[in-house]
Amino acid sequence: MYIAALTEPGKQHHNRSNHLVFVLLNAESHGLTRIQPEPYTCDCGEKLTAEVLDEGDESKSSWPNCKSWRNGGRKKCPTCDEYPSIGRDQHIRARGYEPTPKDDIKNVTQHQREEALEEHDGQCIACSNEAEYVKRMVPPRYGGSRELKNLAPLCDHHYEDYGHMFADLLQPAEWYQIHGISWRDVAESMRDQYADQGADSFVETLDELLDRGRPQNPYPYIDA
Repeated sequence: MYIAALTEPGKQHHNRSNHLVFVLLNAESHGLTRIQPEPYTCDCGEKLTAEVLDEGDESKSSWPNCKSWRNGGRKKCPTCDEYPSIGRDQHIRARGYEPTPKDDIKNVTQHQREEALEEHDGQCIACSNEAEYVKRMVPPRYGGSRELKNLAPLCDHHYEDYGHMFADLLQPAEWYQIHGISWRDVAESMRDQYADQGADSFVETLDELLDRGRPQNPYPYIDA
């Protein structure tokens, strides 16, 4: 279920200055399959856990004056002393998602595109301007479906000038991948909004999550 589109400010990912974050409830209903996050695996077979990567940092010849992987430096394997090449599937599994094979990914059809535009009155879900594109909220590489609930109409600006991410409101740990947006602030805002609408069950769920607090980052170096 789609909740909102928020802007993640700053150059946190690749060369994009901002990201549009699709806030969802139950991303599995959008096609996502969650798994236990897996460490990267070096070509030599070493499991590159955070502890192993710390050793790799220290094995650099310029240590401790070089840039640590925790501060954006490159990940180095202490076993083979090489910088591992991390593949598409490793990146996806590191995030705790089951990757969809490239050959199994199908494009959104023209009918599905038109259906999504009609559902939102032809407007961009981020700004209400005229929508020219349709984007999957959960990307197809993560299993994102072509069903209507996963299709987001976007204007040229929010399609071309933004990166795109998703975050599940019921999965607080997932928000470690989101920079500059507080999960707690969003959860409290949604709780208050749905309380006014009488959605007691959902409000209770958010209250429980807020009382529990955000868990420890399950994979602390996926974006380092």
